[in-house]
Amino acid sequence: MAFSRLLAIISCLSLAVFSTAAPSSSHSLDRRADVVHFEVTLTWEDYSPVGGTPRKMIMTNGTFPGPPLKMKVGQSVEFLVHNELPDATTIHFHGIVQQGTPWSDGVPGLTQHPIAPGSSFLYKWTADASGVYFYHAHYRSQIMDGLYGAIIISPASKDDKPFSLINDDPYYQDLMSAADDELQTLFISDYNKYTSAELHQQEQDANIDFACADAIIINGKGSQICLSRDELTAYTSPKVAPLLAAVSPSQITDKGCLPPNLPATQGNFTFNIETLPSDAYFECTPSSGPTEVITVDPAKGFAALTFINPGGYELLKFTIDGHRMWVYGVDGGYVTPQLVDQVVVNNGDRYSVLIELNQAPAQYAIRVANNGLNQVISGFGVLSYKDSTGPASEDPNALAIMNFAGANTTTFVPYNDNKAAPYPPSPPAPTADVTYQMNIKKLGQPAGAYQWTLSGVQSFSTELEDQTPLLFEDPASVTESDLILKTTNGTWVDLVIKTQGPLAQPHPMHKHSNKAYVLGKGVGNWTWNTVAEAAAALPANTFNFQNPPLRDGYTTTPNEQNSTWMVIRYQVVNPGAFLFHCHVQTHMFGGMAMAMLDGVDQWPEVPSEYASGNGISTKLAKKGKLHPLHQNKH
Repeated sequence: MAFSRLLAIISCLSLAVFSTAAPSSSHSLDRRADVVHFEVTLTWEDYSPVGGTPRKMIMTNGTFPGPPLKMKVGQSVEFLVHNELPDATTIHFHGIVQQGTPWSDGVPGLTQHPIAPGSSFLYKWTADASGVYFYHAHYRSQIMDGLYGAIIISPASKDDKPFSLINDDPYYQDLMSAADDELQTLFISDYNKYTSAELHQQEQDANIDFACADAIIINGKGSQICLSRDELTAYTSPKVAPLLAAVSPSQITDKGCLPPNLPATQGNFTFNIETLPSDAYFECTPSSGPTEVITVDPAKGFAALTFINPGGYELLKFTIDGHRMWVYGVDGGYVTPQLVDQVVVNNGDRYSVLIELNQAPAQYAIRVANNGLNQVISGFGVLSYKDSTGPASEDPNALAIMNFAGANTTTFVPYNDNKAAPYPPSPPAPTADVTYQMNIKKLGQPAGAYQWTLSGVQSFSTELEDQTPLLFEDPASVTESDLILKTTNGTWVDLVIKTQGPLAQPHPMHKHSNKAYVLGKGVGNWTWNTVAEAAAALPANTFNFQNPPLRDGYTTTPNEQNSTWMVIRYQVVNPGAFLFHCHVQTHMFGGMAMAMLDGVDQWPEVPSEYASGNGISTKLAKKGKLHPLHQNKH
C-alpha cells in the first residue's frame, strides 16, 4: 500500500546530509534594543517544492517559506517590503493585534493601498503578546503562491508558561521551558502546480469550487504521491461512496479527489469541467522533492514544535510516529495542556506541542493528512533524533496511528479544541452589548459555484481590495451594510456564524486584530436573537462562559445532515477597519468576508506618511538602510 513508499523516504536519509537551519534573514536589532528591523525582497521565480516541472512562485529573500521574524514581547518591528513582483501585494501579520497601528494590518481596501510593483512599504507594529504567528500575503490569494513566514515572539518571563500543569517538578519545567525557547516551526500546506491566479481562472471557467491539491508539503518540501486504483478504492470514505453514484465513473479521481462536478458537494450548478486541464483534478503525475527533517537532541529531554497551516483549501491533521504530544499553545496563546496523539490544524491555525524525547534514537515519520472528505492525500516529514542513522522500524507503518487517507488505524486521543482553555485563565464578559448574525452559504444561481457569502446576502468582491481604504475614511460617511458592520469602543460583540445545511464543509474563520472567545457550537437552526436567549433554551453545557477557548481562528462544525452554528465573543479595544473572513483562500476569493469597523466612536487618526496619497513607500539607494519615506507612486 501507499505507506510502503515512506520506507524509501526515511531510509535514504542516512545517505544524505540534511540542514535544518532556518534560512538566513535580514533582520537584526539596531542600536535601540526595543526595535527589530526586518527587510524582505519579494521576487517571482520558477520553482517547484515537489520536484517535477517548476511553476512561478513568490520567493522571500530567495527562500520558500520566507525567513522567520524573531523578537521579544515589548519590542517593535519595522518590516520593510520591496515588491519586485509583476503584481501588487500586501503583507498581513496573522494574529498580531496591531494595537494602535491598524494601518499596518496589511489588508488592501481596508488598511492600505496595495504595494505597487517596483515599490516598497514599511510596516510598523509592536509585539504585545508572546507566541507563534506568521506573516503572509493578503492580496488576492498570493499566500498560495508561497508568500509566508513565521513570527516567533518570546515571552517576557518563563513564569507565564503552563508547564507546571504538566509536571510539578521544577527540573522538568525548566527542560520544557528551554524547549519552548528553542521551538521549531513547521508550515504544513497543500501545494498546487498552478498559480493562484491560474487556479481561480480554472474555477471560473469550469464553474466549480476548486479543492484538489497536487501534494502536501512541510516547510516547503514534499513529493506528489500517486496511488493505484486499488489503493484509492480502499481509501475512499464510506461517507462519500453514496454521493459518487451521481457521477460517472462513480469513483474518486486519480489524484484522490472528489469529482469536480459532484452535485452533493458543489451544489446545484451547471459545470464546464471540460475546460479544466487534465492534471487539475484527474491525472496524477508522481514527482519527488526533498523531505523536511526536524532534528532533535534527546539529551535536552523535550522538543517543541509549532505547526502552522498557511494552505489554500486543505484542512490538515498530523501525527508523529512513536510519540505523544502535549499541546500547550494555540494561535499564539498558552492553553491548559492536553496529552494527545493527533492534532487538526485548520487554515490559519497554529498549534504548539511538546514532545518528550524518550524513544530509541531513530528517525520517526511526521504524517500530515487531509482532514476533509474532498481528497485522499498525505505528506511526510521526519523527526530525527540527533546522530540517528535509520528509521525506527523496517516496517514504515509499524508506529502509524493513521493511514494515507487520515483514517485512524488504532485507538488514539485527538486534541479537543473545545477544551483549549487559555492560560492563565481569562474569562469573557458574561453578556454582550451587541449581536450580529451571519449566514455562510454559496450565493447560488445565477452566481457561480465558486462564489460565497458570509453575510448571507452579498459576496465581498476582490475588487474591493482596490478601493480607497476604509481606514482612511470618516466612518460616519461609510454606510453600514451586510458587508460593513460598525462597533463602538469598549463594547462586547457576539458574532453568530450560521452554516447552511444539509451538507457543508468546515470553514476556518479568522478575525483580524482581536482574539475572540469561542462560546459554543451547535447542530440545527439558530432561532434566537441573542446568546442569552439561546442559553436559556438550550442544555446548560451548550455554552462555556467560564473558560472558553480564546483564539484568532475559529472553525465551524461540518454539516452532514443539518445546519450548524458557532458563537464567538470579543471586546472592541482597538479602533480600526478589520477583516473577518474564511481562511480557505478559494472561499475568501469567492467572497466569504466582511469588514468590521471597530470603535467608530474613537476612530484613529492615520499618520500622515500612511494617509497621504496611496500609502507610504521607500526608494532605497542601498538595501538595508532606511531612507526617508515619500509617497507611493502607485
